[in-house]
Amino acid sequence: ADLFARVVELYQATLGESPEALAYVAKRGISSEAVQHFRLGYANRTLGYRLPQRQTKAGADLRGRLEAIGVFRASGHEHLAGSLVIPLFDEHGRVVQLYGRKILDDLREGTPKHLYLPGPHRGIFNRAALSGSDDVIVCEALIDALTFWSAGYRNVTSAYGIEGVTDELFSALVSSGARVKIAFDRDDAGERGAEKLSARLIAEGVETYRVMFPKGMDANLYAEKVTPATD
Repeated sequence: ADLFARVVELYQATLGESPEALAYVAKRGISSEAVQHFRLGYANRTLGYRLPQRQTKAGADLRGRLEAIGVFRASGHEHLAGSLVIPLFDEHGRVVQLYGRKILDDLREGTPKHLYLPGPHRGIFNRAALSGSDDVIVCEALIDALTFWSAGYRNVTSAYGIEGVTDELFSALVSSGARVKIAFDRDDAGERGAEKLSARLIAEGVETYRVMFPKGMDANLYAEKVTPATD
């Protein structure tokens, strides 16, 4: 937990020092308040340079620990290199997972734009939204959830994609007692995912609604087209 926290702190500082990463954040409509509140960061491939030399015992040990939690790959490269980094937290406020979204789109063919650390998906985005809210908005992507939050809709959380509604998130939604507004993408996959989640929640007695974007759009893309986005 301490190592994760230190990595997140470093990535936060790196984001603040990177004009290209800050430009990406601004382009996606993520507010500076959201950046600070959710401790967003940027992995710019310099983490290894900030560690003791690989040949030293301390350097080898620290790299081994970072590889064990998935921050480094076996090759020695940062797993989330070139990505905006969004940490996920457990109920005690400890970082348990990192999501990365590449900030460049002109990537080598086959390079994924979306990455998580290896292992099970853990943590809930904006856990506070599940306490004391009459309605909870559920997005399929973290960038979409950040879009809602930045526009003033603080009662929002996110799955790990349409097939990424974890048991942890599902249980929290049911336990919250809130109405659930499903804001998945308005494409075929998003529609199927929304129907599947709705059916599961209804079976548990949860009232659900579908947030309807124009066909083919998601929350972030729609917010980019609307001025101001809060509308």
